[in-house]
Amino acid sequence: MKKKRMSNRRFMAILIPIMAIVLVTLMICNLLALNYRGLISTFFNHSTYKIVETGESTEDSTYYPCDFDTEEELTEHSGQVAETLEAEGMVLLENNGGLPLAKDSKVSVFSVSSVNMVYGGTGSGSVDTTTVADLKTALESASLTVNPTLWDFYQQKSADGYTRSAPNWRGGQFSINEVPWADVESAAGSSFADYGDAAIVVISRSGGEGSDLTAVNFAETEGVEGNSGNYLELSTEEADMLAAVNEQFDNVVVLINANNAMELGWLADYDNIKAALWIGGVGQTGLYAVADALVGDVVPSGRLVDTYAYDASSSPAAQNAGANFWINNGFSNESDQYIVYAEGIYVGYRYYETRYEDAVMGTGNAGDYDYASTVLYPFGYGLSYTQFAYSDFSMEENDDSFTVSVTVTNTGDTYTGKDVVQVYFQSPYTQYDMDNGVEKASVELCGFAKTDALAPGESQTVQIDVPKEQLKSYDYRTAKTFILDAGDYYFTVGTDAHDALNNILAAKGYTTADGMTADGDVSMTAKWTNASLDTTTYAVDSATGTAVTNLFGYADISSYDEYSDFVYLSRSNWVDTFPVAFCDSTDETTGEHYIDLPQEIIDALQPQYTEDQDSYTMPASGVTPEVQLTLADFIDVDYDDPAWDELLDTISPADLIYMVRMGGYGTPSLDYILKPATVEKDGPAGISATLVGGTQGMAYPTEVVIASTWNTELAYEMGVSVGNDAMYANIQGWYAPAMNIHRNPYSGRNFEYYSEDGFISGQMGANTVLGAQSKGLFCYVKHFAFNDTEGVIDETNGIKGSKDGIATFFNEQAARELYLVPFEAAVKEGHTYAMMNAFNRVGVKWCGASHELLTDLLRDEWGFNGLVITDMAGLPDYMDIKAGLQAGTDMWMNTSEDLYNIDGYQNDPQIMTYLRNAAHDICYTVSHSAAMNGLSANSTIVDIMPLWMTWMVALDVVVGVLIVAGVVWIVVRGKDQKKNPDKYKQ
Repeated sequence: MKKKRMSNRRFMAILIPIMAIVLVTLMICNLLALNYRGLISTFFNHSTYKIVETGESTEDSTYYPCDFDTEEELTEHSGQVAETLEAEGMVLLENNGGLPLAKDSKVSVFSVSSVNMVYGGTGSGSVDTTTVADLKTALESASLTVNPTLWDFYQQKSADGYTRSAPNWRGGQFSINEVPWADVESAAGSSFADYGDAAIVVISRSGGEGSDLTAVNFAETEGVEGNSGNYLELSTEEADMLAAVNEQFDNVVVLINANNAMELGWLADYDNIKAALWIGGVGQTGLYAVADALVGDVVPSGRLVDTYAYDASSSPAAQNAGANFWINNGFSNESDQYIVYAEGIYVGYRYYETRYEDAVMGTGNAGDYDYASTVLYPFGYGLSYTQFAYSDFSMEENDDSFTVSVTVTNTGDTYTGKDVVQVYFQSPYTQYDMDNGVEKASVELCGFAKTDALAPGESQTVQIDVPKEQLKSYDYRTAKTFILDAGDYYFTVGTDAHDALNNILAAKGYTTADGMTADGDVSMTAKWTNASLDTTTYAVDSATGTAVTNLFGYADISSYDEYSDFVYLSRSNWVDTFPVAFCDSTDETTGEHYIDLPQEIIDALQPQYTEDQDSYTMPASGVTPEVQLTLADFIDVDYDDPAWDELLDTISPADLIYMVRMGGYGTPSLDYILKPATVEKDGPAGISATLVGGTQGMAYPTEVVIASTWNTELAYEMGVSVGNDAMYANIQGWYAPAMNIHRNPYSGRNFEYYSEDGFISGQMGANTVLGAQSKGLFCYVKHFAFNDTEGVIDETNGIKGSKDGIATFFNEQAARELYLVPFEAAVKEGHTYAMMNAFNRVGVKWCGASHELLTDLLRDEWGFNGLVITDMAGLPDYMDIKAGLQAGTDMWMNTSEDLYNIDGYQNDPQIMTYLRNAAHDICYTVSHSAAMNGLSANSTIVDIMPLWMTWMVALDVVVGVLIVAGVVWIVVRGKDQKKNPDKYKQ
């Protein structure tokens, strides 16, 4: 008997819901795709417009030419730049005959991190490790033979789950997860003897965007004697490994593969650790430089840009860091955390060295402070395979600067190498300062230069100019501006900050008999005396002539009545003003802190927009010009030229607001003014595809490694290289460089910030910007400002904080002398065309809604012209568009068509004025970029459908055809069932 078909009723009951689900799903996907169409175009790197020539043109419209004819040539060059950065940025910490290794040495490489190196950081700073060389490949390229049994064992263990992890903004936990030594010895112990010329041990720590490093109750390190249980210490398994390797190998070389300043006192606990090399995050090709350094083909010349303390929690900044600080009476997720920079200016070496000087001189109630047991490696420290001597030091006073000169001689007999000349100064700490709360560091970096490669016996005279302006201090209580104290100013060169201070102490008559760690060299010092207190010379900005005065009183915790007796750390009384956690209570299990803030602070955390429409006149918009104007006409037009008004008049209200609110990873095109669309990408160490896909550029070493080169020419070369990378990737805006400072060793983003010192951070960042912008890649210098903490996430201990909305409190001297210095250099020396503000608050105000930060300081005082964008704009209630526009934010890094609309904007003269000003900033920035390449007076911009949208339409058509076919099928079956009922089940 022939089997009957399914009844049409049942067939419809199955097919119609399937078709409905497919149709609804497709409609939702279409809506989402259209809502995020800009982001999707960026992800696939699909163009949304094309340039069409409407006539013949004789002018060259390639304003920013690429330096390479092929992508292969570019990749080879950028890889070499990355390798050179690592070569000059790695720091030789210890060397007691362990390095360099003889070529053809047979080595055993230890730790699971050796097969899973830290190449960058997490989040936007991550590196695509599918294309990087592993350590074994790099070592073999330098003629070393690597123990294959041990290497294969660690690779298998890594695959089995012994992998390092770090949280990000979505959650997670910190882990080191080293393989227990018993497993290592059981699997590979018999191979050690055959590969025993040296043991290379890799110690890695990772950090990144989304979480600071945990400073408390870290289980993996708590088991080691003397440890406090923080992520920057040795884990139990690492300590066991080092002890065993120390017993079985005569030469142990340690590679510190970490971007944060680890606690490294343990290096002295193992007799056979003969050398240690800090390599940081090595980027895509940096391991080749590391391998070359191990065999002496590269002579390390990097110097530390952070102070390495025996105990990372010994810094005053660490007392208010490394754990979350919660506002009990906060009212939202973006209004529930805070941080107080109670240390004032005493960050990093400014604390460690200054308290040391006061301990030597018997001043400032320094207490029982012992520098030698507190600081392991001072700021600026680093060794070489050769030795250098300084001679013929001199200082000459000019009208507005000093010229420091010194001769550097390679006194070694084998290796050619580079040295770093570091110039420091000391300003007097006067009675005026003590009476008025002006703090002074005992040494401050004010100039540096890297020598040429000097052969044995070769000398080079290095001259460094130090502007007199570098000597100014900020008096936020009395003069409320920059001052130049009366008294003696000392200048010196030193091998590091501590050596420099010892030279100054020697010039002041102190010796080791007074408690100095070593006698200084008076011949390496000079003194300049300022006759009287000067409160006027630097009370106006040297670049703009704008008056300089206090702007951030609302960020000073002591300005609020309830905390009016709060005292920042002062060198007038170290013991009694040393910070403690600013809180009401502490959770002993998690280390997190809690406080009830006064209502005036809670109220001020709300977004604040002042409506004042009567003070504004409705600007022109959507005007049809008598003569067609295009952005190509404005490439060389000054920012303040009135001609911009004619162009801005033509932009419609709808396009004004669209350009402002849809600034995620690019700006839209405006065909009627020939404004091209731009594509903008993240990546503090190069163009990154991690967050939004698209094309990946070269991954350079991390910014802390770049700073450790102390080579501004290399920073510039890296910027040029990234600019060339961007041309091939069709990218015109770069969310980098990041220029906050390393306030403390626990900051998750220390990998993408340069240093604990604002001066070197500014110099390296400004030169990177100059290089990138020379190729038409505008740089969003970030995160402006005070974004020096991420909050802490560690789900192991039930900790989940966030950087979003952290209320950051500080005094204005610290702001002016530390945290703002790198950004000021980026504006005044790097001439950046763009800035990115931050997630956090300046005191009680979101950074993007601080008129004082974005307009009074950035634009009016410093003279910045260009575009200010938000960080990722997924928090519309916090990153309020009206308050942000009023403060000076131009564009929201938003990718959703549904967010950041303003009701009735086109009828509001105040909002329309803000939108027009923002359009001016956006168009000015784009006009100075490679986006203009190919555009001339004879060009036209034609919007085109990106390829992915063609795919989407094709899919829609296919699904539509299938649904129609399904309907037809149902109809045909129904007719057939009526005609032949016996063929179907009833």
